[in-house]
Amino acid sequence: MKRVFINPLSLLCTLILLTNTVGAQQGPPANVNVAKIIKTTISPVSWVSGTVVAHNNSKIAAEVSGRLTSLVELGAKVKRNQVIAQIDDRRLKLQRLEEQANVENAQAQLTFEQSEVRRKKSLINKKLVSQTELDETLSKKSIAQGNLSAAKARLAQIEQNLEYTQLKAPFDGIIAQRQSNEGEFVDSGNAIVRIVETANLEASIFAPLTAYQYLKQNLIQDKALSIRSPLGKGAAKIKTLIPVADSRSHLMEVRLDMTTFDWPIGLNITAAVAVGESKEVLAIPRDALVLRRNSTTVFKIDDKNTAQQIDVTVGMGEGDLVEVTGQVSEGDRIVIRGAERLRAGQAVNIKNNNQSLISGNNAGNEQ
Repeated sequence: MKRVFINPLSLLCTLILLTNTVGAQQGPPANVNVAKIIKTTISPVSWVSGTVVAHNNSKIAAEVSGRLTSLVELGAKVKRNQVIAQIDDRRLKLQRLEEQANVENAQAQLTFEQSEVRRKKSLINKKLVSQTELDETLSKKSIAQGNLSAAKARLAQIEQNLEYTQLKAPFDGIIAQRQSNEGEFVDSGNAIVRIVETANLEASIFAPLTAYQYLKQNLIQDKALSIRSPLGKGAAKIKTLIPVADSRSHLMEVRLDMTTFDWPIGLNITAAVAVGESKEVLAIPRDALVLRRNSTTVFKIDDKNTAQQIDVTVGMGEGDLVEVTGQVSEGDRIVIRGAERLRAGQAVNIKNNNQSLISGNNAGNEQ
């Protein structure tokens, strides 16, 4: 019988290699966060650009000529009816005194003519004056009445111009631009400041006309659009839909209500606008996708808390959700965090939140 010699060193190396291979295939349990695949309704969307704008952005102009004696500071926050500029009113005050005197003179003349009418009416009954003289006096009374009305109108105009020497804010806002300076002479119609309303923010986005019917449904159903910007993301409802576009761009303007956002005016944003019919799909969080050069997969957790790598096809998305098709079903548990180093067939510890995932605390395990 021939003996077979086994080298102890070779046997040891083989055992170590087999042990490492099994360990590599199994690996220690990985900490992961999971979510369930859900069935939901998603619409195909297109992200369109827009800008945060003010509901009112007004240039406030002088309504009388004069020298600016005071002007609110640039960047100042002002309230409705607050005085933001003062024009020298001394000339108008002198004109008011003159017109007040003219009113008094016209009133005195009218009073005299009224007494003359009464006197001549009493004399005409005694045939001491002619009808012609009475008619002439009545005419003078009418002229005096007209002169009084004209004098009062000129006085009212002066009073109005005096009010115009104080430029008041038409709404709450911020002074965005000073187009004149203190000491300058301004003419009626010259812009003094630009005031921007900051309380009622809107977003102006431009969507294709083909999205009109879907945007109209959103408006009727009071459904918000997903928006995002360099400062964050959220949802905003449609405030105004303007179904008018030029022949070149074929884009219509849509105004979104941004009153709940603390974003500066002029910030560029994008909004998700539906461009097709909604359909019911299986959806997962985008974080669950494992993207490789030649494949897109997810890790599904079976009843034994073992990870199974499944190939999926990605469809349309909405917000944080994306449509998937493949060997997955509603209610399947898929890994949304911790998949970076996860391997197929590896056991997992399911954590309830991201904090417990990072710390590895057993208290965060799913029961």
